[in-house]
Amino acid sequence: MARGKPRTDFAYAFSKALGLPRTAALIVGALARARRSLAVDELVRRVRSSERSVRENLRILLRRGILIRKVFVTTNKKLAYAYSLGSIESLVAAARRDVTRTLARIEAVARRFRETAA
Repeated sequence: MARGKPRTDFAYAFSKALGLPRTAALIVGALARARRSLAVDELVRRVRSSERSVRENLRILLRRGILIRKVFVTTNKKLAYAYSLGSIESLVAAARRDVTRTLARIEAVARRFRETAA
């Protein structure tokens, strides 16, 4: 990893550790580099992916508690959303919840396996 880019390095390590889909990882990286909220059209340009793919991956990241979504009104008087990363602490908390859910699912499968094997 490159030195002098701790936010970008963290975003890369975070995305890899959580096994985020490629586009979701690119979105996290783009938001880390931008250091500000970005609208969908700007994210599409930065990650060079289709709008549909970006929107699907934004939904994944929101559901996992990784992104913050803010509403704003466009110049055409339409509602739109801007996305940003939370603080490092909130991202670590989101990762902790994600890992805890995964571990709970693994333990449930192990319990069922033990019950059927007995």
